[in-house]
Amino acid sequence: MQIKRMKDDRSIVPYIILGVLTFGIYPLWCIHHLAEDVNELCADGGKKSSGVAAYILLSFLTLGLYSFFWWFRIADMLGREAKKQDVDTSLNGGYMLVCMILGAFMCGIASYVGIHKVFETTNELASKYNARLRTKSALGITDPEE
Repeated sequence: MQIKRMKDDRSIVPYIILGVLTFGIYPLWCIHHLAEDVNELCADGGKKSSGVAAYILLSFLTLGLYSFFWWFRIADMLGREAKKQDVDTSLNGGYMLVCMILGAFMCGIASYVGIHKVFETTNELASKYNARLRTKSALGITDPEE
């Protein structure tokens, strides 16, 4: 199994612009890849986030409330992992939940602030992950699961 380099350049600007231009499809694509990367980054924590199919279905069935929970869980997982790896961030589940609730009353603006913080923390953790991969590759170390 080939270990892939993780995306470490997520940005809120393309997320918003392409989200509008693709009528919401691009954010779902981002959510899919974000869930995969966060699950990989936080594998030691024992928690996993659901993928985009569950996100869509459960958000639809709960009239959007599941999306709040999903972002809460992602932010909580990232916040815990950031603490373990000494990454300076204020991200946690509570922060994201407040952003999502405020965003519901502010045309999504506060939600985008929270999503930006998620992207920022994910980018920092992914950079560290990629640095470890480069080090392992330079030393000729392979993954024992291969």
